[in-house]
Amino acid sequence: MTAAQAQRRRSIDRIVRDYRQRLLSFIRWLAPTRADTEDILQDVLYQFTVSFDDIRSLEDTAAWLFRVARNRVTDLARKPSLGRQLDPAAGGEGYLLEELLPDPSAGPERRFLQAEMAQAIEAALEALPEPQRDVFIWHELQGLSFNEIADLTGEPLNTLLSRKRYAVLALRARLKDLKSD
Repeated sequence: MTAAQAQRRRSIDRIVRDYRQRLLSFIRWLAPTRADTEDILQDVLYQFTVSFDDIRSLEDTAAWLFRVARNRVTDLARKPSLGRQLDPAAGGEGYLLEELLPDPSAGPERRFLQAEMAQAIEAALEALPEPQRDVFIWHELQGLSFNEIADLTGEPLNTLLSRKRYAVLALRARLKDLKSD
């Protein structure tokens, strides 16, 4: 190992030691389960080691780590169907989207309606512009406050409120025909 490689490794080790716990807490705060938290943390740290030479300063490093972590959590929120359970017993917080939908024990018609509504909601969310979708998911599905989202994104509170408002209006317009009795 050359001196430059050894210095690079020491720098990476120091940054990982300095930021690992803060990054873990940040991801745990956003991710639905502990398993997801660990997976995201490992992915972020791996990406950091691969990208280390492209990051120009320590300030850039901190911003880069937290931005990548936030993006990974957002990607995770988009990946599964909206019916995915955020299981408090598994370390997550939240609820099932199914709790918002008709009771499936009410018969086959209700189960069909529930499946149709879940698909329509998922399609409506996917149709939103990414900034609106992110704010809506973070606030409504992950339960973050607007102040927490502002801290997370660095966006002004009024911008986030506006994005959420536009998301709600767009979702209402797309889903207006799905209102149940």
